[in-house]
Amino acid sequence: MPNLEELRDQQRANVAQRREFVRRWAEHVRDAADEDWSAEVNEVIDSQYE
Repeated sequence: MPNLEELRDQQRANVAQRREFVRRWAEHVRDAADEDWSAEVNEVIDSQYE
């Protein structure tokens, strides 16, 4: 069973990973044409219904 410090380290790593993903996604949305990223989001949303 992980100790408290190990859990905190995992949480920090998870937060850092999420922040990096959000940063990259925001950059992609900013740089890509609206039609491109909109289509990508639609694919993700549609895949949740399958």
